[in-house]
Amino acid sequence: MEKSYTYKIKPLTLVNVLIIDLTYMKTGVCIAGINLNNFRNIRPVRFSDHIQMDFIERNGIYPCAIVTFEGMQKYNVLAPHTEDFNVKDSVVFRRFVSQEEWLELLKRCASESLPDRLKHTIQEDKWIPPETDVPSLSLIELRSRPVIRSIKRKEGGITDIRASFVSGGREFLLKVNDIQIVGFLENRHKIRMQENPGYGEEVFLQEINDELFTENAYYYIRVGLTRPYQERCWLQINGIFTERSDVLVRRFTTGR
Repeated sequence: MEKSYTYKIKPLTLVNVLIIDLTYMKTGVCIAGINLNNFRNIRPVRFSDHIQMDFIERNGIYPCAIVTFEGMQKYNVLAPHTEDFNVKDSVVFRRFVSQEEWLELLKRCASESLPDRLKHTIQEDKWIPPETDVPSLSLIELRSRPVIRSIKRKEGGITDIRASFVSGGREFLLKVNDIQIVGFLENRHKIRMQENPGYGEEVFLQEINDELFTENAYYYIRVGLTRPYQERCWLQINGIFTERSDVLVRRFTTGR
């Protein structure tokens, strides 16, 4: 007798997401945020294709925006990237949050120590082993200001930016992969160089750090883990948030 099978189709759900960061990937753009239904990290991933900038711009998916996605938790994913959430292409932009709301949500979702958050699995202050049972997205409140250490143009027009910060008693120097911050710094650097061809990197870094990171402000940093590469999940900076940089970067990206 032939067996019959019943397949249960998992229902789609609606999630309201506060977009925290947009980062570059080889295949396109990675979106990450906070699921406002449960205040957990979430990484929307399209069912149909990789996310590109036209999808971001068409749907208003920018940091500080609340966006509604329809989808379901992605199954059979390997740690640490368990925040993946498959979404349909139908996206609804709700609104941008005020700076007061933004700070309140950052405070609510932040941890105090990156080493503690990643269960002290960080190797050489740069990477963790694949399949380690830790979150791939971390929002960390800093007690001292971060510092942009270098900005260099590489082959292929890629801009490599490095920033340092201290968390949990350890100092980290990581690549900045946030689309907003990279675009903002590229734009500022280009303008300054046009105004003064003899403008040096050291002077630019001093000025931009003073501009972005004022004394006695709040400092938050968003750290992400890359997909496995060379048998390592590399730490990178997905976003840097302070009172001054939030305003400057938001205006640069969205015009608001």
